[in-house]
Amino acid sequence: MRRTHPLLILSVLFAASFAIIGTLAFISKKVQNNKNGFTRRLIGAALVPRARIAFPVVINRMIGNDSGRLLFQGNSPYSIYVSGPDLASFQHIALKIQPDSKINSGIRMFLQDHHIYVSCRNMPGIISYDLNDGTVRKHALSYFYSKEACISKDNFILRTNDPLSKDPIFTKINLNNTAARFNDQFSDRNGQSNFLTDGVLYFDATTRLACYTYFYQNGFICMDTNLNITLRARTIDTISKREIKVARVGSSLTMKSPPKFVNYLGAVAAGTLYLQSAIKADNEYQLDHAENSVIDMYDLKKGSYKGSFYIPAHEGKKLHQFHVIGKNLYAVYGKNVVMYDLSIIPDHG
Repeated sequence: MRRTHPLLILSVLFAASFAIIGTLAFISKKVQNNKNGFTRRLIGAALVPRARIAFPVVINRMIGNDSGRLLFQGNSPYSIYVSGPDLASFQHIALKIQPDSKINSGIRMFLQDHHIYVSCRNMPGIISYDLNDGTVRKHALSYFYSKEACISKDNFILRTNDPLSKDPIFTKINLNNTAARFNDQFSDRNGQSNFLTDGVLYFDATTRLACYTYFYQNGFICMDTNLNITLRARTIDTISKREIKVARVGSSLTMKSPPKFVNYLGAVAAGTLYLQSAIKADNEYQLDHAENSVIDMYDLKKGSYKGSFYIPAHEGKKLHQFHVIGKNLYAVYGKNVVMYDLSIIPDHG
């Protein structure tokens, strides 16, 4: 039997390793050269965890803070979790709401003046729950909506459809008279679907401004509580819009394939929009952008860019929601919530 010379084997392996290294270097350089046409001003040091708490269920979002208590929404529409600002311990509170098949896990909860508001988009309607005495009030709506923000006790701004054009618009309602609705006068009513302008609606209690950010294009808008537009601003990325292909299924429209995100979720606090971007800047390292959540900050009144910072992954998972209260940022990672000190970010407020 003919034997292969060991020196020949070593030579082949040596050449193959160089080829692999060269290929990886080429791919890495190609990725690095894939420019998006903008840079970020990364400020402050890396965020360091100050406290952490593990809940028995997956936390969907932080509802808000009330008298020093942090309230969290889990995977049940009939209960909440309460913790202190230091995340030292938690308490489970059952909401005495009558079970209803239309009140599912897709609800969103809001906190305002010791009231929990349970937004049920598929009912459609909003349930008010008084944390002090357990009083429950159900407020049915005659139309569906896709986004909501609580702006004061019993008052909401909704993202719904114009009754005539069917285009997405913003509507202001009071839960004590849901039949009356006040619509904005700045939304386009041109018969286009709402996929292009899908996004997230926030409300900042400090400036009394509602803010709407887009998933598939750069920019955001702000409006006052009377639905007057106060700002149209661009985010620092250069993607004006994603190509979205729409198909008609029966009487409904749907996307043929999900487009790539430009922006994810964010938060507003004390006049600042904290927006998680999906787009890598030209001066970012690919690994840094991939392993962290990059947050861009914008002024809600001026629209000006204030800088960016990273929120690190926790136990190998990137965050899926966060909330800013004063100098603390609370990041939600499944069952875990981590508190970071934002005081090291000079332009965060």
